[in-house]
Parts: sequence; structure tokens; C-alpha cells
Amino acid sequence: MVTPNSPKPNRFSRLANGSRRAAPLIAAITLGVVAAGLGWYYLKTSEAEIQANLESEAERLRTDVVVPIQNIPAGTALLPEMVAKRSVPSAYVHADVLTPDMIDGFLGRQLSVDISAGKPLLANFFVTPRKLFSEELEAGVRAVTIPVDEVSTISGMLRAGDHIDFLFIADKDGGTQAEDAIVVPLLQDVVVRATGQITSEQFSELRKRPDIANTVDPYRQRSYTTVTVGLPPVDAQRLILAQKLGKIVAALRNADDRQTLDTGTNAQQLASYINSFRPQQPVVRAAPGRAPAMVEYIVGGGGVKTQLQTPLAALLGAAAVPGATVPTPQAPAVAGTY
Repeated sequence: MVTPNSPKPNRFSRLANGSRRAAPLIAAITLGVVAAGLGWYYLKTSEAEIQANLESEAERLRTDVVVPIQNIPAGTALLPEMVAKRSVPSAYVHADVLTPDMIDGFLGRQLSVDISAGKPLLANFFVTPRKLFSEELEAGVRAVTIPVDEVSTISGMLRAGDHIDFLFIADKDGGTQAEDAIVVPLLQDVVVRATGQITSEQFSELRKRPDIANTVDPYRQRSYTTVTVGLPPVDAQRLILAQKLGKIVAALRNADDRQTLDTGTNAQQLASYINSFRPQQPVVRAAPGRAPAMVEYIVGGGGVKTQLQTPLAALLGAAAVPGATVPTPQAPAVAGTY
């Protein structure tokens, strides 16, 4: 308590009193800064130790890869003297890298890109070899190629990978008339392996190319005059023989359609089907118990009038049929002077 007679506190005493009050706060801040510094130092030290352990582990796990010992330009066929084995950390090995046990399958193949010396070789650095068509055929399958026209190719819309039926058109019993023709299902649900020079696998690869949109037909500006199918040996023989005996037409079907035909169609059946749609010719009949109507014929000449009687129904029936003749009257009914 300050009394009137007590001396007034000077500036230094006030500063000393304030310092004593702030001492706990200053001490707490100082301790916090020291603790943060120690924590940061501990974390950095631990991180360095962990990184060193990881690098040491990565160095211990290594994989042998194949690298070129010289710069190799694109288009060069890889030879054994161009490559060597190198050991690299497994953590840095690419998934497509070539290892010494894989290199034999790539020797002699052309590179699609330029390769620098020491850069590990990858499988996608090489040109994809064209697969032989015979390698696409399963065991027990024979490929048969037949010539096709605009009708057999469904106006050029037939594609490799489509499912088709082969319909055989021939003259029944070796006849030469149109009424002897017959159509039978020769082979059904056959997969087209190639159209012209484009196989089903090549067509699938064309559809996957980024420069060809899904809405663009890769067959555009391409034409073909042959179709190749894969068949069992017995069916292959039937198809070859059918080409010599008549005409073959390909009918396109949905790839998921498994329906089959058991019968064919001949010309007589087709004619009966067409005639079933023709209108029926009317038939004139006399009423029961009434004599048929008669028509009077007047024959001129020689001054004699003759009346001939002919049933009206017979005349109408003959007129209803094109090319029919009118029946000749049998006897005169009335004769007189003209």
C-alpha cells in the first residue's frame, strides 16, 4: 500500500516487478521451443535411419536384366553380341523387363524404338511378330477358302468372326429344269476365320487401334472375293464337293443364335406356297331343281335363222379361265325362214 509519505517507485523497480511476473510465461515458451526442436531433430534422425535401411535392403535384393552394350537404332534385329547381363535393384525393375532366361525368344526380332546403351530392354521395345494363320487354327480343324460374290458376302458386310450358315442350291436328281431346283442347309453356325486377307484376330486388332473409332468400320475401302472358314475334316470335304455340284450362299446369323434348320425347300414346295396366295376363280353353279340357263345363237346366212341352245354356266366357266374354248352347240332348237 502506497502512503503519502512513502517514496514513489521508479522506472527500474516497475520493470523488475513486471519481469518477475512474466518469468513463468517466458520459461514455458522457452521449454516449448526446446521440446519442438528436440522432436524435429528426432524425426529427421529417424527418417534418415529408415531411408538408409530401405536403401540397404533394396541393394541387397537385386535382379539380373538384359541391357544393350551399344546404342541400337529402331528397325535393327537384336543379336546376341549386342546385349549383356546386368544386376539392378529389384525395386527398380520394370514389369516388362527382359531377363537372361527370356532373351532367346527375342533374338532376331526387330526393335521398334531406338535403345541407348545400358538401358534395360523391355518386351514392348520389339515389333510384334505377325502370327501365322495356321497358328490360329485349333487341332482337328481344317481351313477352307471359297470364292464369294456380292450375294454370298451379304453386300460386303460379312466380317471375320461372324457366324454364318451355308445354304446349298442344286438341281434335284440332276435335272435341268427350274422346277427341279432345291435349297438345303449344308453347314450351320460356322465361324468366319478370314475375309480376303483379313483374319478374325487382325480384325479384332484393327478395332482396338486408337486411330480408329468404334463407329468407323476398318473394312472401309477394303474389298474381298474369298471367305475362309475352319471346319472339321468331314465338313470341309462336304463344302468342297458342294462347290462343284451347285451354288453356295452364305446366310448371316447372330453370334448368339444357336437355332438350326432340319429341312430344305424345293421348287414345287415354293410354287405351292406362292399359289396359296393367289385369289380363287369363281365357279357358277345352277340352282337345285332348275334347268341351266340357255343362250340363243342366231346364225345368219342363206336366209335361215337357227337357234342353238348352250348352258350359260358352261359359257361363264369357260370365260373365267383364260384360253378356254366355248363348247360347240350340239343340235338346233328352232329353224325357220329368215
